[in-house]
Amino acid sequence: MVCFTPTALKTFYDCNPDVCIDSFVIFKFSFLPQSKIPVFYLSIFTFSKKYKKVATIAQNIFLTKKEKLRCMTCGKHIPKGKSFVAESENHKGTCFSCSPFIGYVMLPPGNVAMTRRSKKHSTLCAVVLAWNQRRKRYERQGQLVEEIAIEKARLECENDQAARNEKNKKAAVIREVKDREYKITFAKAIRKRYPNCPVKREFAIAAHACEKYSGRVGRTADAKQFDSKMIDLAVEAHIRHAETDYDTRFRQGKGKREIRSEVKYDINHILRQWRG
Repeated sequence: MVCFTPTALKTFYDCNPDVCIDSFVIFKFSFLPQSKIPVFYLSIFTFSKKYKKVATIAQNIFLTKKEKLRCMTCGKHIPKGKSFVAESENHKGTCFSCSPFIGYVMLPPGNVAMTRRSKKHSTLCAVVLAWNQRRKRYERQGQLVEEIAIEKARLECENDQAARNEKNKKAAVIREVKDREYKITFAKAIRKRYPNCPVKREFAIAAHACEKYSGRVGRTADAKQFDSKMIDLAVEAHIRHAETDYDTRFRQGKGKREIRSEVKYDINHILRQWRG
């Protein structure tokens, strides 16, 4: 295990331009005694020669969903929804005031080139994550980097904007073709598993379940492997909305679980008919 401060790690790269760490794990994030100088304890697996170096260390900052978190530096309680700097919410960490990211600037997500390049130019980088209750997972809100790093990244992006736009257009066409092929293949998998499904209904099910950025079952990793359980869930969701009065029952003041329980028998009956 090796201990580095950000300055020491940057100095190491500057003094050894042809050597960099291939892979490492941050075991611990702490501070030097009686100071606010951050220290990263790294387990280094391999050193190798490279022509391109990346000296920026990324740290997670959670807009925590927990109620009982405390800063391991100042001992103060960290309220729900406030910044918690740690590898995960299950690890020890610090409040934002005790972190080395005071004065860093928030770069919103959405521009891949800006995100990648600003991280490269910043001494430290923090990924801000917020809990999505509907999807039950943390999602990226942006990253904290030095202001000068954002300016450098912006200049680089302006210089090669035309070339990147052309490249992105070609990539978008390829992605669209692949997505269309995936939906067709998913529809064929539905028809194979449910041969008595109404004519061309499998295409409507696939189009809905596999819609981009929807977070629906068709976008999961298992669905892309055409897992039978994922196909069943997609068909079941379609039947629930298209073949039962599930949606209209919400107007009766009933809860979601209660309504799902009430239509479960009808859904299973239709599933058996379609499966044959």
